[in-house]
Amino acid sequence: MLELDKKEAQVLQRAIQRWQQDRLISDEQAGSLKESFKVVNTDWQTITLYIFIAAISCALMAFGSLVLDEKWIEIIRKKFSLTDGVIALLFAALTIFLCYEGWRRNKHQPLFSFNRELFWLLPVLSIGVSVVYLGKSVNYLDGNYGAFWLLATACFGVLGIVLHSRLMWIATLLCLIPAYVKLTYYLTNDASYFLGMNLPCRMALLGVLLIGVAWLLRQFRVYAPIKEITWSGGWLLFLVSGWLISIFGNCGTWDEWQQLRQVHLLQWVIIYTVICAGVFLLGLKMKDDLLRDLGVAFLLLDLYTRYFEYLWDFTNKGLFFGVMALSFWWVGRLIEKRMRQGAGRK
Repeated sequence: MLELDKKEAQVLQRAIQRWQQDRLISDEQAGSLKESFKVVNTDWQTITLYIFIAAISCALMAFGSLVLDEKWIEIIRKKFSLTDGVIALLFAALTIFLCYEGWRRNKHQPLFSFNRELFWLLPVLSIGVSVVYLGKSVNYLDGNYGAFWLLATACFGVLGIVLHSRLMWIATLLCLIPAYVKLTYYLTNDASYFLGMNLPCRMALLGVLLIGVAWLLRQFRVYAPIKEITWSGGWLLFLVSGWLISIFGNCGTWDEWQQLRQVHLLQWVIIYTVICAGVFLLGLKMKDDLLRDLGVAFLLLDLYTRYFEYLWDFTNKGLFFGVMALSFWWVGRLIEKRMRQGAGRK
């Protein structure tokens, strides 16, 4: 008997039901087909995911304990009289070896595996150490830390595309953010504004650029998860940055924001609310569940933020939390209704 997981079984059941409705197969044939496979419990996949998340967390903590305090590296440096440049080269060589080993594993077993994906954490950390010591060897080009963040971003990005690594590409996007921030501050000598934009506005611009890159990637034959990760990351960064802009506007300093009356930020609030509604409608039009859910989530966040800004001192707190409870209940009910509708079509 054929063993299928839940998703595969659902697809096959819908196909059999459709064939039966279109009279392509008889009722007896449909019954025989339904009895020819069984659903296998795949809860172990979820457990495996949690285990690997724990493994990544422990690996990061171990890396912080062993590398960030530099004790063991300093011991090796003193024992063998190594310079910062030599240490950078040694970790670069280790990165090349690890990437080759990961490529060899993927070549023999091309299907996705949490075990093989977790392996890419090793070259990610190795690249980080190599870039840090390269920066030390040249005194970070007189404090231009952004250039070395950008170098690490480029390494992660190239390897993520070439080696088809989700983890490497996530590291690329996470590394790009501090690279972008550090470079903008370096170019303006740590001024509050860059091209007339404060930090949240700059981050919103980066989010727009990532969304554009994700759209361009969809036009080319690139590893599919890279497209989806860039698309999701770009929209998330854009909406989070927009939320911060709706609170702080384009103020460059904390003192400047404190002296500004809330009514002067109302234009940013209106723009952000329209953007959230637009993202929700775009998600419905494109049948993109991610955009739809992000639109709803950030509309609710926008609503609660405005309450704390404008109404917290004038309304009953019990009423507020009652409204929150009702809104979350409504969202949960809507999700449950959609799930039941989906189950009814199967």
